[in-house]
Amino acid sequence: MVEVLAAETVETADLFTMGYWLTLLTFGVSAVGMFVGLACAVNGRRSVRFRPVWVAAAAVSIGGIGVWLASTVSMLGISIPGRILRYDISDLTLSLVFAVGAVFLGLLLAGREFEVKRMVNAAAGLGLGFGIMLWLQLTSIDIQGSVSLNIGLFVVAIVVVVTASSLCVFLFQRFRFPAARAGSIAMFGAGVAAVYFTGVAALEFRFDPEAEPAQGMELFGYAFPMFVIGLLALAVPITAVLVAPERPDDTPRVTKPDASETGGPADGQARPAARPNAAAALAQRAQPLPEPAR
Repeated sequence: MVEVLAAETVETADLFTMGYWLTLLTFGVSAVGMFVGLACAVNGRRSVRFRPVWVAAAAVSIGGIGVWLASTVSMLGISIPGRILRYDISDLTLSLVFAVGAVFLGLLLAGREFEVKRMVNAAAGLGLGFGIMLWLQLTSIDIQGSVSLNIGLFVVAIVVVVTASSLCVFLFQRFRFPAARAGSIAMFGAGVAAVYFTGVAALEFRFDPEAEPAQGMELFGYAFPMFVIGLLALAVPITAVLVAPERPDDTPRVTKPDASETGGPADGQARPAARPNAAAALAQRAQPLPEPAR
């Protein structure tokens, strides 16, 4: 519950106006986004030519669906009895961009194999992007009065999102058996829910009857179409994963032969076979045959 500080009375905001099933929906959306995103990230680690495409698909699935869409749907449960809430759609849309960009940057910084330095850089990138996303989401809310954030609780939310993201990346990079992947998905869903409720707890609403009415759009009119579009968009990476060729997760690297061993060019690549020359073929045929051995 979030307290609303008014001039004379203290009101309470309800976080479960639509019921507790909305929390389960948040977890489910996060898990689905993470599941599809991990599948794309695995293919991105195995592929060289199409790695940027796979990483982009993973960023949309994890950041766009698993984080942004899940937390935006959760915000549908916020209500203040007797007050009207409106949302700035431009801030919400911009927060989507930062969510996708954070995951894209984090996966690129994490690399293909586990390294502590890469893990730290990936965690920093994820924390920065998700922090900006959460800030834009929370400050997009408007009432007749003012909305502010408790900096202490907001910092706690950032710590939670960085910790959860880092653990998920660690499990993904370090352990590659199915139980670890399932643990990453479950931890991710729980982390998104924890970050959302911690961030909402940092909100402070101050109602002012003399202020202008809340500006913006109702959240349901924006979140429901985005929910449908987001789930339909998952069909693209799911199809790509299903039709992608099977490759082993740990593909041994083939060492290119040295030029001194093969007699080929210095870069180790085999020379293309020379095209047959008609004049050379005729000259070869014109040579006398060797005498038979006696």
